[in-house]
Amino acid sequence: MKHFNVKLRLEYFFLGLRDRFGIPFKPEEEIKKIDIKQGQTILDFGCGIGSYTIPAAKLVGKQGKVYALDKQPLALKKVEEKAEREGLHNIYTILSDGNTGLPDESIDIVLLYGVLPEIEDKEFILKELHRVLKPSGYLSTRYCFRMRKERVLEIIGATDLYSLVEQKGHILNFKKK
Repeated sequence: MKHFNVKLRLEYFFLGLRDRFGIPFKPEEEIKKIDIKQGQTILDFGCGIGSYTIPAAKLVGKQGKVYALDKQPLALKKVEEKAEREGLHNIYTILSDGNTGLPDESIDIVLLYGVLPEIEDKEFILKELHRVLKPSGYLSTRYCFRMRKERVLEIIGATDLYSLVEQKGHILNFKKK
């Protein structure tokens, strides 16, 4: 367990460096590529240290909400600390490895960034995210060296729940079918 904790802390350290210096990309800039509006409700599924959670919370403003979901308590602690430092009171953390516990059709945008390769039961998660998305909502994911675009399209396409509506750089946005 101690080895796992050291590995996790090391991973979070490097993610923090990426967020700060923008190498190979800066999440704060990436999130601006999607159409987040004031007052929306966002779910950052597999939020990690809040790389996308914090910028999303700023974009939705005081009337919006961001749910930060992760299976690691340490990740959620980091998100809560960052939110406190930034004075953000519209972030709600969820400790879970799958079930969101959110009401049906309550989310405008799901952020699924950097975690698709790690999810074991991808079909279950994609069904859960489909359930919580509003009819007008969309799922936004990002392909990378760990999972190529073709593989992302194959996984999401296999569920027959979503259709690709746009690509902005490495970001792929899917609407509900």
